[in-house]
Amino acid sequence: MNGSARAISTALSTSRRAGLLRATKATKEVKRTSSRTGGSGAPGHEVSGTRYEMMKQILYVEEPRQLPQLSTEDVERHMTIMRAQKIFNMTASATRRAERLRKFESMKNAYEALAALDQRLFDGACQKEANATFPRQMRVPTETPPTKIWDYLTK
Repeated sequence: MNGSARAISTALSTSRRAGLLRATKATKEVKRTSSRTGGSGAPGHEVSGTRYEMMKQILYVEEPRQLPQLSTEDVERHMTIMRAQKIFNMTASATRRAERLRKFESMKNAYEALAALDQRLFDGACQKEANATFPRQMRVPTETPPTKIWDYLTK
């Protein structure tokens, strides 16, 4: 065992170390099995069932974590936070719904004003183009800022 592996093994718990050793042995077994069966495991190649069993052991070597037992105060604190989050989400949802309704009413009023002003313009505004497609370069509206904020080099 080299120095870095020794340092890692001393820093890990016994159960974790045993899991890593099993994973290492399973990895070596998979490599040995894959070299015997043709290597790639691509469709059309004969692959043993034990190879897939070894992969499952490697992928699912850790036991599921157990949640810690919470005290009464911790449970009460958790429930308070969850209620506050639910109230916040409901308020935000109501705000967004009110904004959408306001925008829809404004759009409806604009259509009515256009229809009252000029029927020809109203009909033109409501008519769909024959080959209209949604612009692919348009960014979908989100609540997060874009990853590219501003390009100062473009002129």
